[in-house]
Amino acid sequence: MIFDCTNYGYRFNDEEIEFFLDADSFPETVGYEEIFVSGSFNGWQVSADSSWKLEKKIDKKKKYFSLKKDFSKINIPGNSGFPEFNFILLTPEQVVYLKKEEDNVFCSNRVIVRNKQELEELLETKKIACMDRSLETFDLNCPACRAAVANLRFVPGTGSLIRGYHPYKKSSSDSELENERIANVRKAFSLYGIKSVITLSGYELPSEFLGEDMPSFMEEIEKNQNRICLSADYVLVYYHSDAAEFSNLLRKVALFIINHPGPYYMHCRTGGDKTAVVAAVLASLAGASWNSIVKDFEKTQFSSVSEYRNRRLLEYSFQKILGHSFADSKDLAHLMQSYFIKENILTAAEIKKLLEKLYSVPRKKETDYYNFAENHICAKRSAKI
Repeated sequence: MIFDCTNYGYRFNDEEIEFFLDADSFPETVGYEEIFVSGSFNGWQVSADSSWKLEKKIDKKKKYFSLKKDFSKINIPGNSGFPEFNFILLTPEQVVYLKKEEDNVFCSNRVIVRNKQELEELLETKKIACMDRSLETFDLNCPACRAAVANLRFVPGTGSLIRGYHPYKKSSSDSELENERIANVRKAFSLYGIKSVITLSGYELPSEFLGEDMPSFMEEIEKNQNRICLSADYVLVYYHSDAAEFSNLLRKVALFIINHPGPYYMHCRTGGDKTAVVAAVLASLAGASWNSIVKDFEKTQFSSVSEYRNRRLLEYSFQKILGHSFADSKDLAHLMQSYFIKENILTAAEIKKLLEKLYSVPRKKETDYYNFAENHICAKRSAKI
């Protein structure tokens, strides 16, 4: 049976996809013809790029807008794991998003699925995606919940690199979870004796207005020049991970670890996206399996710190890095280490030094305060963690 996706804003003809918009369904298009497609496949650009402009057409006296593309150029996943897009209307005054509530809308974006099986998978994903958990769903007497609320854990394959939430910046200042997130991050600094910090969201000062403060241990770390602050964004780490800019980011992170004392703490604002991809790359270098890497990647959704991220998004980033499919490889570490050497990110000698630093295990004052393996002892199971 042919899958009917005409109501979703696209249709297929063999390997070609046609985006189309029924003008009668959107009165705001009257008098305007500057309609474009913005999606996961073009970096969510919002501009008058003619290559993404829909052409006005007439069929049986009905006006619609259309744009045809090779689906292989479109098949780039969004957060759902499938290609996502929106129609945008550019007027002289503003950008207008043209959308309606449809079965295949995911976190406000339209989603491209090719058959009923993919649609069913999307609908199942939507049940757990875009989670907004309250503080009461975390039992803070439970070691696994303490770790989860701060998106806190060791990077797979390493013994000295912890990743998690920002030590002092609040991403959702009105959320009751924020103080608990930051408190648990600070507890981890104390328990694991963290000496160096990798910040991937640039340098930011605390805001007194938001009730933020710079902890004394961060002041000491900065005083000892054991903090590096770098900037990256969502589009770079997922869609342009093969770019020189991302390679430079990886080199700076790796050399920082080599030349500074551990244990290390790596974060951005929430510990998702930028931190997640860099952590995954370092985990692969250190010998972690792909299964353990994606399992770690998907844990962020249970912290209620950001939107859902499907493992296909991370897989796409890795495919861009390595230039081919890799998930079936029995030696991902070799593939990633070879890539680092080929792209002049690190030499073989530098990789050896990096791994020595990553493998070292810090002394812990309390071994049972956090449980990074998610062995929950709490009784509150109203929400899956």
